[in-house]
Amino acid sequence: MFENIRADTKRVLRNENAKLINVLTSLYLSYGLHAIVIYRFGRWLGRIGKHRFGWIIAAPLYPVYWILSACIRLIYGINLEQSADIAAGFYINHFGGIEVKNCCIGSRCNIQQQVKLGSTETTDKGLVIGKGVYIGAHTQICTDVTVGDGVTIGAGAI
Repeated sequence: MFENIRADTKRVLRNENAKLINVLTSLYLSYGLHAIVIYRFGRWLGRIGKHRFGWIIAAPLYPVYWILSACIRLIYGINLEQSADIAAGFYINHFGGIEVKNCCIGSRCNIQQQVKLGSTETTDKGLVIGKGVYIGAHTQICTDVTVGDGVTIGAGAI
């Protein structure tokens, strides 16, 4: 979990030599990073809850996750469901109207506002997005397709 959050944070900061105040301001104002951290926290809870005694840790933390996840959905309009498998270095540039579910997203992917990824139906294959993919604003990918590495999907694509 922490390695992925570190990679996500590096994508937001872009400049590793920035002053501390600039780093803190960037982290405070990065709505996408807030959503990604809560998503990673939920995935971590799901993983440790499957271990023999992991439920002892996960059970009291799930209400915290549900409240934080609901706040992210209501305030920022970002819904990253646990059915999505998102690799490290994920970057959300703008908030609002983002829904990601039932898909597999490679490392270092970018998405913009009003993006819907994944179908409501769970299938064996699902949507697969490669590494380093840029997904423009108002894009909808709701079928089980595979998007290759380094692809740019233009704004408004369906």
